[in-house]
Amino acid sequence: MTGERPVAWSTINAGEALPGVVTPLTWSFFGDNVERAFRGAFCDLGVLRASEVRAPERREERMWDLFLGRAAANLDTFRWLGDLMPGTSADAIEQQIFGTVRPGLEDRSSRRRYPAVAAKAPLAVARVAARLRDASAEIRPWWERTTFDAPPASAAAARAVLAEAARRHEEVMRPHTLAAMLCQSLYEQVRALAERAGRPGLEIRLVTGYGDMAETDVVADMWALSRGRLELEAFLRRHGFHGPNEGELSARTWRLRPDPVEALAASYRDLPDEREPRAVEAGRALERRAAEQELLGALAPVRRPPARLVLALAGRLIPLRGVGKATFLQCSDVARTAARALGRELVADGVLDDPEDVFMLTLEELLAPVPAPGLREVAAERRAAHERHLELDLPESWEGEPEPRPRGDGRGAREEVVVSGIAVSPGVVEGRARLIVDPDGDEELEPGEVLVCRTTDPSWASVMVMASALVVDIGGPISHGAIVARELGIPCVTGTRTGTAAIRTGDLVRVDGSKGTVDVLEAVGAQPAPA
Repeated sequence: MTGERPVAWSTINAGEALPGVVTPLTWSFFGDNVERAFRGAFCDLGVLRASEVRAPERREERMWDLFLGRAAANLDTFRWLGDLMPGTSADAIEQQIFGTVRPGLEDRSSRRRYPAVAAKAPLAVARVAARLRDASAEIRPWWERTTFDAPPASAAAARAVLAEAARRHEEVMRPHTLAAMLCQSLYEQVRALAERAGRPGLEIRLVTGYGDMAETDVVADMWALSRGRLELEAFLRRHGFHGPNEGELSARTWRLRPDPVEALAASYRDLPDEREPRAVEAGRALERRAAEQELLGALAPVRRPPARLVLALAGRLIPLRGVGKATFLQCSDVARTAARALGRELVADGVLDDPEDVFMLTLEELLAPVPAPGLREVAAERRAAHERHLELDLPESWEGEPEPRPRGDGRGAREEVVVSGIAVSPGVVEGRARLIVDPDGDEELEPGEVLVCRTTDPSWASVMVMASALVVDIGGPISHGAIVARELGIPCVTGTRTGTAAIRTGDLVRVDGSKGTVDVLEAVGAQPAPA
């Protein structure tokens, strides 16, 4: 697509949803689905009309798009939505989602959608939990049946399953997106309450200890597996849709490659019993209740009832973020199963040379009952482009078209020795850093090391439990890494943007999860920093 005017784009946040260079099938599965789901969530709140729930053809009108195989969000579109929403602004939306506000811009707030928001938003908030839990209850057994018990056995069956996966994926993404937006809003309200009570920073103790969350269920079951209380097959039937780079359809999830699960379980056996995840969660729940009492005691009596309502809503909705993500990842895993089955059929029919070439085709091309001519050449051309894109990187933000640069590996020249980010899980830890950019190729995390990475997805939760602290380039207070760190009591600084460039494996670092800072005390190959 080409735009008619320069638009501001950012890989922040979009890079958490789809990190790295994606294949054509992955983008054709996610791109328009997520576009419509995002707009549908704003429609549910009354911000957009039903006629605006669509995937625009013009790039400048979209909420996100693809550049050299990498997803980026349209800052101008998000600012437009911020202008239409009560209780926020374009500047606030840009700050909350992307971390900064570009200078020289003005809010253009409009109240024209306020009556629709007043009518629709309360019902949307009231129903979102049931919508997500109903979707999870329906999709989980379908995922297990389709991937383990009865995978598609013909090209026609594979196409039908692939189409169903795309449909279900879009359906669950709409309430998931709504819940994610509400979680972000609730976190900001909790933060404002802490500020008003004269307890800045207390919010990171107020949004944790919820227990039995999708993000930490993986860790708890990994612990049970390591102690012989759960069989590998049972673990995979619960969590096999997770794995390295799980948002990419061509990735091999744990059910396809269980070796990483067995290696992690072996590492867990060396962890002391006091790190048992459920026990840690119970302790965090006690801390949260104490923080709630501290907050309410510091507020004027008239402010306590609305504060209790905000805290109750946060406790109800924040855990839903993991439910929604697990559910749409199960849809992705079904699509992965159907695509590989279809790839094998296309090879048998002489259409493709390699079953994996199926990921170089689009959803529309694969759903056609009769394969278009020349798909072998199309796949080869796109694979070559994909390989070229892997060697390039994009700036964090830009206007118009980006200027790519050769891709670094996070191990080049030092950019700084003090890294700043968002404080999302309290505590101060000193330890040796382990930089993991490629979960498949980099060395494994050793227990007690500080994990430094670009972003996290649910499969990282089982690795994070071995870390003494967490430093993440991309993410916010309600991102996956932040939620897991708080639930497991691991100090965490996220949204650093430069952590993987400034820190190398072996550096001695101090992570302050309450202040949002990471100090390199002793750099690899350098003299120790003064005390």
